[in-house]
Amino acid sequence: MSDQIGGPGVINTDDVGTMTVSKTTLLDSRTTMAYASSINDVNPRYFDDLSQQGLMVHPAIAFSLQWSSRFRPDQTIDPRVAAFGVHASTDLRIHRPFRAGEAITTQGKLIQKRQIPPGVFNVEKYRMVSSNGELVAELYYNGITRGATLEGADAIVEEELELPAIGAYAADPLWRKELAVGLHAGQQYTECANIYNPIHTEPSVAKAAGLPDIILHGSATKAMALMAVVDECLGGDAERVTRLTGQLRGMVLMDSSIAVECLANEIVGNEVRVAFRVLNDKGEPAISNGVVCAHL
Repeated sequence: MSDQIGGPGVINTDDVGTMTVSKTTLLDSRTTMAYASSINDVNPRYFDDLSQQGLMVHPAIAFSLQWSSRFRPDQTIDPRVAAFGVHASTDLRIHRPFRAGEAITTQGKLIQKRQIPPGVFNVEKYRMVSSNGELVAELYYNGITRGATLEGADAIVEEELELPAIGAYAADPLWRKELAVGLHAGQQYTECANIYNPIHTEPSVAKAAGLPDIILHGSATKAMALMAVVDECLGGDAERVTRLTGQLRGMVLMDSSIAVECLANEIVGNEVRVAFRVLNDKGEPAISNGVVCAHL
């Protein structure tokens, strides 16, 4: 008997337009330091709570906030479908930096389901709001249920945002930074970022879903790329970041490495735009069309 999980089958669009649960998270020092530790970011501003500047909160903590609020109140998770779900792309817009010590309430809305050749493409939009009602960040989270078939026509209640334009890409990378992916990077990110999907931690589940082994979270790969851009282009000041986009293209395995390559560094109006890509240790694209926008 095969250990392969049965396919995800047919998915309907009845839930398009519905809201996820609303979750409030206190960004205390334990939470914010843990997220920075999840990707081995050593920037002291994430950890020095004696600094007069105060603790800096990693912008990619938005991925953790999104994960905690991703389910609808009446939603029942079908493990057959969940095992075939993969993170495809994200577009994070930060209206002002997250602040250590504040409470952030996150809630999402399923705004699209579309049929594409690999399966069913889902778009969720999350709003992250402070306790006084201020919109801090928005995250568009796109996923694919591999091998699924959509019942009926595509359902779209809201369009995604246009991606930031890049004027010219360099023929050769402007810089390249290699980062190690440890043997237990999946478990480390799972626990420190509080983002659990067993395809990142348990070989039996990953292989049953058709993967070669456990793979690194897409949000971890993207957060590591952001770390490199902040260090190389923004002087270590992550509070300047206003946007992070990118498409996941390939797998990153444990006990390997990634290379972050800068393909453009432009000033457009009053912001910096840095285009990047991420390659895995085989030289294959892991993230493409990556862009970080930041205040000058």
